[in-house]
Amino acid sequence: MKKIKILLIYALIILLSVMLMSSCAKKQEKPAPKSENEPKQMPPVVDEIEGEIISIMSEIDMVSYYRRQIDMQKEKEKEKKDLAIKLGTGAQESSQGKEEEGKEKEKEASTSQVDSLIKFEPDPITINDILLSEVLKAEATDKKENGSKEIPTDIVFIWHGINTKVTGLHKKWNMLESHVTKSGASPEAIKGFENTLNNLTISASQYNYLDSLFYANKLTSYIPDLINNFKKKVPSPIYFMKYHLRQIILDCRIKDYEKAGKNYSKLVIYKDALVSQLVEKKLTELANKLNTSVKDLEAALKLQDLNIIKIKASVLMSNIEAIKEEVAK
Repeated sequence: MKKIKILLIYALIILLSVMLMSSCAKKQEKPAPKSENEPKQMPPVVDEIEGEIISIMSEIDMVSYYRRQIDMQKEKEKEKKDLAIKLGTGAQESSQGKEEEGKEKEKEASTSQVDSLIKFEPDPITINDILLSEVLKAEATDKKENGSKEIPTDIVFIWHGINTKVTGLHKKWNMLESHVTKSGASPEAIKGFENTLNNLTISASQYNYLDSLFYANKLTSYIPDLINNFKKKVPSPIYFMKYHLRQIILDCRIKDYEKAGKNYSKLVIYKDALVSQLVEKKLTELANKLNTSVKDLEAALKLQDLNIIKIKASVLMSNIEAIKEEVAK
């Protein structure tokens, strides 16, 4: 009898153990609740802001071309007026005694003759007309080609479009600022972006070509620090590389090759960090192309030829964008 009691106790213990283990297993099957400290997804407005900055730089970069075309257009208009006066004087002398209708027809004929003799046609955009456009084209979201557009009568119209976009950038920044502040972004990065945006606004309102390009590009340098605490598909080194690459061209434009060299050194540091990530993902072909294009840029900097630097920089930017698309899949 005593043995039966002991066996019943053992059976009860085993049954309770099985039930307890089953209960624990069911609890483990339930998905773990999300941690409050888990990073949030990067706000879509970040990509919008980056795209808008690139668009602003593209429009600023075309200012020199438009200025030259407007000057040429004005010269042609002056030539037309001078020729019209000469033809008009001749017509007036030869039409004495004629009826008023005949004079009007001669005037129309002389105007048509002037238009056929003197025409203004915009020049094609060449590498000498642009500074960042080839690089910006490689990273633009719409990939539109810069063709010879309709030339405005005054450069004011171009800057009006630029300033409208800068105003829109303030609105987008207002949307993002609260997000990055809540995420714990660096106060220095937040303040830096704000101050640089204000400086861009001032320089663009004053139609300052180079300063506007410098400030617009500087804005992009703050993006990786602003989004540091968000979940993101694009590695931070890509943002930094793109900024330093554009800055190298801007430095070379003002012949500050020492500063361009420093930006190149920083670009190489971020390139090495990116290559390490590519090797881990077994994307060796992309890593090799990136290394080669960076070395080609270094060789171009030694030549100190701005056009060659622009070409090599555009090739490098294309490789960076190819990597960005691959790792963001």
